[in-house]
Amino acid sequence: MDREASELRALLRMIRDFGGSASWPVLVNNCSKYGIPLLDLKPLLEIAKQRGLIKEEAGVYTLVRAVRH
Repeated sequence: MDREASELRALLRMIRDFGGSASWPVLVNNCSKYGIPLLDLKPLLEIAKQRGLIKEEAGVYTLVRAVRH
């Protein structure tokens, strides 16, 4: 499995576990619990935004649509 895809799924799961939205500090503090290296967090958020999976407003990341696995 592609590492990026695996980490992206973990990121979406993390946001979902926090009720569908999470602030930057929450994501930073919990990324290691979901197996996401801290240095990969920001690029993963950008990929998810580009794909329309999440949106960012004032430092809060929110799921845009449900993703089936």
